[in-house]
Amino acid sequence: MNAKKIIIAGICIICMLCTGKTGTVLAIEAVPEVYGDILQNEKYIEVSLGKCYLGQKIFYDIPNKKTFIEPFDEQKQMILREGEKAEIYYGKYRGSEMYDNFRFVSSMLDIEFFFEPFFALEITKKRIEEENFYVHIEEAQEVEYFSELLIFAEVLNSDEVDMNSVDILFDEKYRPVQIQFHFQSTVLTEAQVEYLEQEMTQQYRYISEEEIENKMLEVKENMSYTVPEKKITIEDYITELPNILRARNRYLMQCLVYQGKELKEKYYWDKNAVFAYLEAVDTKFNLFGVNGYEAENVTEEEYLQEIERIYASAHSVGSDVYTYMFEESKISPKKKVLLVIEQMGGYIDENGMLQFGEGDKFAPEMAPHSAFLEDYAECVRKAYTKKSLDNEMIHQFRMYIDEHNIAYVRGYYEGKTDYERLKAYAKNFNMKLYYDEPSRHHNKKEKKEEFKEQKYDKILTPNKLSEFIVDVETGSFVTEWDVLSKTESSQVQSKVAAYENIEKSQKKKVVNSESFNYAPADYDDAHYRLDVFPATPVDKKNKTYLENDLKKSLKKIWKSPTRIEYKEKYKSPKDYLK
Repeated sequence: MNAKKIIIAGICIICMLCTGKTGTVLAIEAVPEVYGDILQNEKYIEVSLGKCYLGQKIFYDIPNKKTFIEPFDEQKQMILREGEKAEIYYGKYRGSEMYDNFRFVSSMLDIEFFFEPFFALEITKKRIEEENFYVHIEEAQEVEYFSELLIFAEVLNSDEVDMNSVDILFDEKYRPVQIQFHFQSTVLTEAQVEYLEQEMTQQYRYISEEEIENKMLEVKENMSYTVPEKKITIEDYITELPNILRARNRYLMQCLVYQGKELKEKYYWDKNAVFAYLEAVDTKFNLFGVNGYEAENVTEEEYLQEIERIYASAHSVGSDVYTYMFEESKISPKKKVLLVIEQMGGYIDENGMLQFGEGDKFAPEMAPHSAFLEDYAECVRKAYTKKSLDNEMIHQFRMYIDEHNIAYVRGYYEGKTDYERLKAYAKNFNMKLYYDEPSRHHNKKEKKEEFKEQKYDKILTPNKLSEFIVDVETGSFVTEWDVLSKTESSQVQSKVAAYENIEKSQKKKVVNSESFNYAPADYDDAHYRLDVFPATPVDKKNKTYLENDLKKSLKKIWKSPTRIEYKEKYKSPKDYLK
């Protein structure tokens, strides 16, 4: 959403004010005869804008620190600032969102955003008079005062155009009433540049206290009305999504309504998740034609192709669209974690193993430290607050997350060994892998054997959820997915007899394999209830044992060394070199 992106501009402006890069605050004292007086004497200002900005008009009540951004005709989004706080009203069907700091919404909510360049310019009354109240600016540094702010606010794309001059029209009181920017480009056509210049124009009107008070009263009344969620339909919700409405395509709307109903009736998402899907479409459409001159040229076929891609993403578990739907859904935690498995076609077969039939798949691009995996783990924790995990499908779903994580690291990164690929993955995301968790349960021995020393080390993502077991001598992953075979129907072979003749070293991988965590080890109680006990053979303390028949059979042979006989050798990357 543009409002959130513009926070970058606010930070940059603050930095410039502090460093004096643009000569802002100091320049006010240099030219008090004009620009210092504008903010002191003019208390109520209206700025009219084009479609490159956040809204079509901005109203400033400077003494009371109030600002209102009025949306364009096809939009419903209104933004109100009062003091340090701000509220975004998305419409009667979408409600509003509150912010304690208006800068997190948009730096445009402060009048200084627009007057910042004026504070840096040394324009006198004499110059304004000499140029007949129409000042032309073409000196590079002075032009940059305007372009910098617009680029930081993501109003202007510097990769496409360069601002080469600015024309400012003043009134008889030496106040700016219109600012016209002029661009040159080697990327855009002449018509596109002309469109951009028109839509970037700023117009200023100095209004009365009565006018601003009436406007604020009207705004508050409009923003106070919302329709109860249970009464909102998919058709209603679409009418408040500006980028979708911009397409002005009836067939496209019908497609979205159909998709929304299918997500609800066939895939059992709730209304909130469906609305999140529609918002994702709206956001993607904004990126699809972010500038007006681009959006005007998008064809019906391109819009429909984009919808198909987004809908496919809604069925790709862990994609940005799917993750947003999962986060916004208000389905109860346990139903929600099971819904993912059901959407993927999950079921427990005759050998107690989770299998997947026809259904959704993991998004190939989902990283082991992804937001979705964090969201899913958190949802499991909420579903089992102070209770032990008691569902086989939820427990065994972890092994399929592991399968995806292994394939992700091996498929996306290069290296002579799995360990080298793992480090390349961490480097790509500029994150530090976590080595300091004990690997005792991943160094199992045969029950009659004497434990010798640690051979396999556990390495986790920084959130301590996804883990990888590395053979320190070879650098290879120790994973059951190098052992488990698939049937002709692409199901995991779950019969114990199918693995009877494989070597012991292979069987050992199955019981020492990685295991995604629903709760990191430092969550103590939750980690034992959700991750450890369901994988631990039944005893007097643990009556919930949720492993498949193959693992149950192998855990009768292999067991973890005791805490007394086990010693952790590898606690950091440096230990691998010893």
